[in-house]
Amino acid sequence: MKKLAVLPLSLLITGLLAGCASTSEPAVNPYPASTGERIEPASVAKFSNILAASKLQISTPNDKPGSKYELARDSNFTGVMNEHFYVDAGSQALVMNMEGYKLRNELRVHENFKTDKADTFYKLSAELMPINPRESVKDSPSKNDAMTFLQVHNKGTFDDGKHGVGYIPHPLLRLVYEADRKGIKDNYWAIIKNNNVNCSDASGNKQTADCKNAYIRLNLGEFEENVPTKFDIIVGDSKLVITRDGKEMVNHDITYWKDMLSYFKAGVYNQFENGKSEAHFYQLDYQIINK
Repeated sequence: MKKLAVLPLSLLITGLLAGCASTSEPAVNPYPASTGERIEPASVAKFSNILAASKLQISTPNDKPGSKYELARDSNFTGVMNEHFYVDAGSQALVMNMEGYKLRNELRVHENFKTDKADTFYKLSAELMPINPRESVKDSPSKNDAMTFLQVHNKGTFDDGKHGVGYIPHPLLRLVYEADRKGIKDNYWAIIKNNNVNCSDASGNKQTADCKNAYIRLNLGEFEENVPTKFDIIVGDSKLVITRDGKEMVNHDITYWKDMLSYFKAGVYNQFENGKSEAHFYQLDYQIINK
């Protein structure tokens, strides 16, 4: 696996401030149009950093919910391309799609990191555009109308990150599109686990107060059709920060997560039934920033 360059904090600040200028003009897609011609993601330089740090976790469409297999475990993506994972030759966007409930097509960044280091920050940046998400979820029961694009998940608490001791089946963060949440339609949301308690059915904790109040849901603004949206997720110093197009939307204390090893995921994960998700990633990158 290629070792990532560690960047100074000044570059993080510069990145967060980029794009803050406002305009009254309607948003437009600044990238060339898609052509549908597929090219291998490993051949596109702007994705080399994220691919060199990741493996692909992908499902077979319409397979058993939750099922998946892995490709490029050693981060060698040479030859890894199919109708679900490719770069569009026209737009130069990384296209990821999947059909079926609780199925996925995600890059899993290898690095397992602690979130409480005061001088080290982990950053996932994505400029993404879902394709017709309301159409994707229209045949799903209304309680299941979400698709996830970015995650901060956990590997448990064991120091080497391999054993899974202390693992809980809940991400710290899911950045999602939801068709309708309490009357708010077609918005992005940050779904944040607000404690480190295992609330699975098998845990015996599901009816406790901690599990009944296990999540907070923060509105990240409207989905804009046919326009990419830039999200940065920064984790470090016991904080979870999310920016949208350079504007800080979330700054959440995650001291309760300090014992967990965490990692990033990016792609599509379907939390809706009877449909197919698709997202185009115009930029996708991973960085480690030291003060």
